[in-house]
Amino acid sequence: MDNSVSKGQFGGQLNGQALGATRQGGMSLVGLIIAAIVLGFAALVVMQVVPLYIADQKLTSIFASLEEEAAGSPAEIRRKIDKQLDINEADDRFDSKEFEIRPVTGGYSVTYNYDGRATLFGNLSLVAEFKHQARVHN
Repeated sequence: MDNSVSKGQFGGQLNGQALGATRQGGMSLVGLIIAAIVLGFAALVVMQVVPLYIADQKLTSIFASLEEEAAGSPAEIRRKIDKQLDINEADDRFDSKEFEIRPVTGGYSVTYNYDGRATLFGNLSLVAEFKHQARVHN
């Protein structure tokens, strides 16, 4: 019996590489730096944008509570908005005077549209547009 392996089966090369040579896989230093920059920028964007949406959730809850309760006048609606802003600790960011209150059939329409701004660095900012509307019944 012949125990030798012919070069045709497992000869001196495997897929065009010499048997002794190994190819290392992985990321180079430049690739690692680029990946760190991209991940750092993504983390910065997330850290700046998430507070905008948390504040907007507070407004969403205020508008939901306005729709559930009846109000008699625009001044009463503004007092309720002020109270809810204070409870949700959003009174430093929003002012009840900026809410538009218009009379409609059977009650009032309350709207508030604003732009949330998140400064990334230098003069580069992200702007998110938010719109809220509720109908308050008499």
